[in-house]
Amino acid sequence: MTKRNLIITIILLSFIDLVAAGWYMSRRIEASGNSQNFFAQRDSTEVVIEADTVVTTFQDDLFDELQHNTYYFIANTPSISGDNSSRYTSIKHVKVRWPRKVNGDSEFEQLNKELISKAFGNAQSRMKDARYLYLNKPTFNKPIGDDYKTLSSAPTIVPVYGNVSQVLVYPYMTSQRLLVMEVDKVEYNGRSTNETDYFIHYDRQRQRVLSRIDILIADVDKENKLLKLINKKIDEMNKGRGDSNQLQHALNVPAEVCCSKKGVLFQYKQGSISNDAIAVMVNYDDVEPFMTEDFKELLRNNDDYKLFDEKLKPEPINPTQKTSKPDETSVKKSNNTYKPKKSYKQKGEYKQSSEYKQKDKSYGNKYYKKKRYSKPKRTKRRHYNGAKRKSGRYGYAGRRH
Repeated sequence: MTKRNLIITIILLSFIDLVAAGWYMSRRIEASGNSQNFFAQRDSTEVVIEADTVVTTFQDDLFDELQHNTYYFIANTPSISGDNSSRYTSIKHVKVRWPRKVNGDSEFEQLNKELISKAFGNAQSRMKDARYLYLNKPTFNKPIGDDYKTLSSAPTIVPVYGNVSQVLVYPYMTSQRLLVMEVDKVEYNGRSTNETDYFIHYDRQRQRVLSRIDILIADVDKENKLLKLINKKIDEMNKGRGDSNQLQHALNVPAEVCCSKKGVLFQYKQGSISNDAIAVMVNYDDVEPFMTEDFKELLRNNDDYKLFDEKLKPEPINPTQKTSKPDETSVKKSNNTYKPKKSYKQKGEYKQSSEYKQKDKSYGNKYYKKKRYSKPKRTKRRHYNGAKRKSGRYGYAGRRH
């Protein structure tokens, strides 16, 4: 067989295979009853939906009322024998204003999961279950195993031995496209109080949580330029602060950011650039070169910013210590001091009250001196006893002089 004939044979066999494959597929379609015109336009209900659901309507977000739960724990055995004040104690507070509906949707699985993870550190699907697991596990400054019990009232928090852990979850800002939730964790470890803030950004239209890399470009050169911009803002902030309260230059861009109404808040932890936690705000126009294209598009189509005024505050470290308020009556008495008047009463005239003022001869006629009231001595003049006065020479009692 020549080379030419071999090539012709291969081409014929390939053509036969294609015809057989087409016949087989047509028989399968006819058997299933799903034959259709492949050139016809697809129905709108069969359009493939992207992974992120897009919602075009905008509704106000709804949140639950404030919920505050507290658990108390105390060790059974004191650390120092015979000293009950050396028993380790733990107080756990949880304050939440949990979202009920986000843009009209009551099923926000991604947001709910992220809030539970940041606030309570577990993977429960329901907030109530996650909160219970967190509250039911005490946090002692020293491992004591299972040698503890629960209390119905707050124990006294003693330095070194007392611990107070708190979680606060509440909305920070909402707009057409964004819902920003804030999670604050405050812990007193027996020596100092540490606070850590987290911000969770939720795209209300596409119903998904935005991470940091969804907002800012992950690039080393971009990060360095952004760091210079933040330090420039810190220099501007230092102009309005005293010499003893100056902020240090930042060494890096913080991991925690918050998209606010006018710009991005870069949240620095306690002790990084100051003794307290500090947020450095940079306007959106200045941060725009460092944002992702998707987030720029989100901001261009965003409006109706609303900041929530109600910022949840942590409870006092020691709830058993109450600041005593002065008694109102004692304040009034202390304020009821005597002030000299320009005109004075004549001798023998006294104010009808529990106290009266008597002239002090040692100071002349200028000042008066307070003196406790005492009943005046009885005079020779008779008091009126109720009888009618008679004319002529009769006195008050109707007797002759």
